[in-house]
Amino acid sequence: MLSISSCGKSDRKYVSFKDDGVFFTVPESWHEISNATLANFEAKSKDNGAAQRLAAVKFQIAFSPSSAITAKDVFSIAPKDAPIVFLRIRNLYPTEVNSVSLNSLRDIVLPLTSWIDGSLTPPKFTLIEDEDFKDKGASGIKSVFTFAASDAKLETINQTVALSPDRSVLYVLIARCSDTCYTQNQSSLDKITNSFTIRGK
Repeated sequence: MLSISSCGKSDRKYVSFKDDGVFFTVPESWHEISNATLANFEAKSKDNGAAQRLAAVKFQIAFSPSSAITAKDVFSIAPKDAPIVFLRIRNLYPTEVNSVSLNSLRDIVLPLTSWIDGSLTPPKFTLIEDEDFKDKGASGIKSVFTFAASDAKLETINQTVALSPDRSVLYVLIARCSDTCYTQNQSSLDKITNSFTIRGK
């Protein structure tokens, strides 16, 4: 069950998915892109396995200070000049459970592990942070990095990816925007990512 509420007299709102004890806070003024909007967009995808992945999603939601940001922007890796914060919670299929590793969690968006160990030549890439994430209801890894594909502008991505203790549920929180945008909004984005909590069922 989703709950979004103001934090008393604070300028922040509290976003929670109570079924899994997941919550974080975002600025009160930020624009919401709902679970339904994201699911409707993703349902149109022709990518192999997209329908199967969508069927396993328990909940997803996104926020941005810009009302111009759409579901298409949320699912695109292209850098934007407005912050995008995206939460996704999904069940893992039995065939996925045993294959999930710390490296595969790190590589949820891009092949970070191979860029870090040098087995793949990265584009413009700088690793800022790569550390374990542990909470009562899940554990995984938090990575912060900048990268650019070919001549594209630099983008900063802050991602936390974690598994439930029984390895059946995947939790992903991603905050990102162009490198310049991220620097300008780092205080707000740090508050969001640092508030991310997974208490479990």
